[in-house]
Amino acid sequence: MSGAADMAKWMVVQLDSGRVADGSRLFSPASAKQLWREVTPTPIGDLPPGMEALAHLRPTVSGYALGLGVRDYRGHILRQHTGGLPGYVSKVAMIPDLRLGVVVLTNQESGLAFESIVLRVLDYYIGAKAPDYPAFFQQLRQRNREKLRQEEAKGATSRDSTSGPSLPLAKYAGTYRDPWYGDVKISEENGGLAIRFTRTPVLVGDLVHWQHDTFLARWRDRELRADAYATFSLKPDGSVEQLKMVPASDEVDFSFDFQDLILRPVGEVVGK
Repeated sequence: MSGAADMAKWMVVQLDSGRVADGSRLFSPASAKQLWREVTPTPIGDLPPGMEALAHLRPTVSGYALGLGVRDYRGHILRQHTGGLPGYVSKVAMIPDLRLGVVVLTNQESGLAFESIVLRVLDYYIGAKAPDYPAFFQQLRQRNREKLRQEEAKGATSRDSTSGPSLPLAKYAGTYRDPWYGDVKISEENGGLAIRFTRTPVLVGDLVHWQHDTFLARWRDRELRADAYATFSLKPDGSVEQLKMVPASDEVDFSFDFQDLILRPVGEVVGK
């Protein structure tokens, strides 16, 4: 919810260790060091096959500070973060020892696009020859799309579409609670099941039967693109013991931590 001018001012303050235009300080250089120091190590993955020309993108140091990712890039420490909402994504990247900062704000949903722009600008100011980032990232995008297509096809062929749920739909309805998140409500609607995350109003969807006691949560706001499988586990007496969820595709944003939920019925699970 910002713009180029505001982000430029914010970066100047960051790169000048808290000093604003009139010479006063929002925070001290000592505080800046604390803000920028790695708190949590983060994994360093391998480059995809065929991307050897981008070997400089694989860091030797990677961590998360107090609000910024920290890694090395071409011999410098790079501090960065991304952001986004449906319809647009963005990135900020700073190399403090060069007093260099870059912000890219987009009107599309392509992380590879803002990466291409940020890396090209960083390479220019570092004095490094930049490879053709758009060409390499286009190859990577096509490869990922093909992988997703194959995974979706595999999931569809392995589905037992002739199976039905173990219980009448009314037996799945009720309030479920996760110790971390809170309450999730499942109700009968229009001959099917609906799911509502009580603390996240936009997460309202229909539970479409997938196979056995697994349903596909299709969110009514299709901009979310975060459908998830919801699987009920039953007790020996046929009542619901718990509900667990997982993203339905690798395309689902990692911010949707469905897999961390363990939803258990609140009291007796009854119909609507």
